[in-house]
Amino acid sequence: MRIRHKVPTLVSMWMLDVFCCALGCVTLLFLINSRMASDAADTNRNALTELAKLKQRYSELVTNYESEKAAWEENRRRLFQELDSLRQDKEDLSRHLALLKKEVQSLQAQRDADRLALADAEKNLRTTQQQLTILQTQSLRSEELLRKKQKETDDLQQRIQTLQTTQDDLQRLLRVKDDEMTMLSRQLANMKKQLHDLEVLQTALRQERDAARTATEQAVKKAEMELQAAQTRIRDLTQRLEAAQTTIIDLQGQKARLADRFDQLQKSMENRFAGIVTTGQRVVFIVDISGSMAKKDTNTVDPNKWPLVVETVGKVMRSIVGLKEYQVIIFSSSARWLFHDEGNWRAFRGEESVKEVIDALLKTQPYDDTNLYAAFELAFTLRSKGLDTIYLFSDGLPTSGPGLSPADISRQPPLSELERSDKLSRHLLSTLRDQWNRPDAAQSRVRIHSVGFYFESPELGAFLWTLARDNDGSFVGMSKP
Repeated sequence: MRIRHKVPTLVSMWMLDVFCCALGCVTLLFLINSRMASDAADTNRNALTELAKLKQRYSELVTNYESEKAAWEENRRRLFQELDSLRQDKEDLSRHLALLKKEVQSLQAQRDADRLALADAEKNLRTTQQQLTILQTQSLRSEELLRKKQKETDDLQQRIQTLQTTQDDLQRLLRVKDDEMTMLSRQLANMKKQLHDLEVLQTALRQERDAARTATEQAVKKAEMELQAAQTRIRDLTQRLEAAQTTIIDLQGQKARLADRFDQLQKSMENRFAGIVTTGQRVVFIVDISGSMAKKDTNTVDPNKWPLVVETVGKVMRSIVGLKEYQVIIFSSSARWLFHDEGNWRAFRGEESVKEVIDALLKTQPYDDTNLYAAFELAFTLRSKGLDTIYLFSDGLPTSGPGLSPADISRQPPLSELERSDKLSRHLLSTLRDQWNRPDAAQSRVRIHSVGFYFESPELGAFLWTLARDNDGSFVGMSKP
């Protein structure tokens, strides 16, 4: 077969494509340069606008600077005037200090005279040591006032020195804000007030000195009379002392008998119910009446369980020493007072009250789920009325009540029974700790004991134990019969 060679051509389809692409690139570059030139022009226009604004702002700043400079000059002139006033006040204070020193010297001379008079009184009245002690106390009080006067004078001198230092620093303080100048004016006013107080104190000291001198003379006369009366009282007290020694022997015998009686009472007060220290004066009994309280397990009814629970409540009530007032709350899906009495305290009347509670509980039939939150919320309404102890009787974890978020409620698949109870339990414990039973200076913490029935679940035991431990109480579990 003969091979034919294709004649080359200068212009072909692929060459035409190359030319088109080159033309497109040139066009694109032209458009880009046009756009860049337009952006540059916009930028220049914006720059000119900003420059005009900056010029206007500069003129405003110059105007403000001139006005502020004039205000600064005015403040500087005013501060120099106040500096002159402070210098004048300093001179006045120095003159007043000299007068105070003279008065202190006069008071010291008077104090020496009082000491001589007191020494003479001590020589003449040695037999009235106790009465002279009173006079010495009065003299020491005068000396203490003199020392206080001297101390106040020293403080005044120190303040004057501080004022001198302040005067030296005023040139630097001219640049400080107006509020600092106001503070200095307040300090000066306080110093003037203190000087006035010193003058008042000086007047009071003089009056007290005169009163002390008069009281000294009267006390000397009174001491002589009281000495005679004291000798008579000493004879009477000697006779009473002899009688008291006889009484002390009798009281020691009574003390021994009372100690024996106290030991007996202390033993009787340490009554316990299955390890729980049964104490409390104002007590709330919270009794679970949910459906499980009448069942041995989920599917098995136990006719003996609820009567056993009621009997246990009665035993605990009988064992509480010192019980004065009580209330009973029953709860399932909601909580209410057992006797429908709006939560008023009921006086404890011994076996009569125990029988009343047992009869009322036996008339109640367990039903529905377990809302522990509602029960405790109702119980703690009595905290402000003196509630000190709570006894909880239950057989299950919380199954209803607050504590679930909207996400928990709408979760798919739903929360398991154990997960639901765990969240409700943790919410109840945190509410007790942070709100209902938090430490309060005006109210004591409420002690919470828990009694669990037929508890075989470790989660239930852990919850009831934690509830009691966090609230200073005890936990006991009642096993199946």
